[in-house]
Amino acid sequence: VSKWPQFRDTPFSSQNVLGKGGEEIIEAETDEKSKLLLSLGLNLNLAPVADYTDNKWAYIYDRTFGQDPETTGKYIAFTIDTMNKNKIGSCLKHFPGYGDNIDTHTGIATDTRTAEEFEAADFIPFRYGIDAGATAVMVNHNIVTAFDSERPASVSPEVHRILREELGFDGVIITDDMGMDAMLGYVTDESVYVAALLSGNDLVCTSDIETAYNDILAALNDGRISENRIDESIRRILSMKISLEIMDSTHMG
Repeated sequence: VSKWPQFRDTPFSSQNVLGKGGEEIIEAETDEKSKLLLSLGLNLNLAPVADYTDNKWAYIYDRTFGQDPETTGKYIAFTIDTMNKNKIGSCLKHFPGYGDNIDTHTGIATDTRTAEEFEAADFIPFRYGIDAGATAVMVNHNIVTAFDSERPASVSPEVHRILREELGFDGVIITDDMGMDAMLGYVTDESVYVAALLSGNDLVCTSDIETAYNDILAALNDGRISENRIDESIRRILSMKISLEIMDSTHMG
């Protein structure tokens, strides 16, 4: 949004630049950003990036805070707190942690790190963000062999179980963009949109709305997806809207 001069004289700083400035600049820009988006009728910002890597040449590095896991976590919590005060939705990404992997916009990435490595580093910022009250978490398309050697994280039931049970997240889970090359190159007999819901996502990020809708509707009609599974996601989405004061609790019925 801020790339367009009618909305802001100059683009907002990257998260990496904000990380070098510390909490004061993070709060100021997050506050301004939230107010601008809300003024335009946008109530969910797919931010902040909770990924960590110390490799400055990694694809994701420039999108991170560029700090160690603990400092990243503190900055993530500070960002979430500022967004919550403004009543704008937040989304931690890209769970379970992007690491040094290639850009999944352009191909499939396989992450061979151990579960212990994720726990010692990547999970830390996500835990800070969840504890601070993040409304949503986005799951990446990397194949993380420590958790699921066959499926991208975004369609892996085990990755979603870890997020729910081990990290204790009870909010909305969103897939990364299903039109990225990593998913276009993932061949399966099942629709990726159906797989996304069956693995535990509440929202599917896609520009191919018609295909996603028809695939999910067909799976609902033939029993591959249950109404209870759909209702679980609806309740989480409605709860998020209530927490952001987009709607009131009478809609929960």
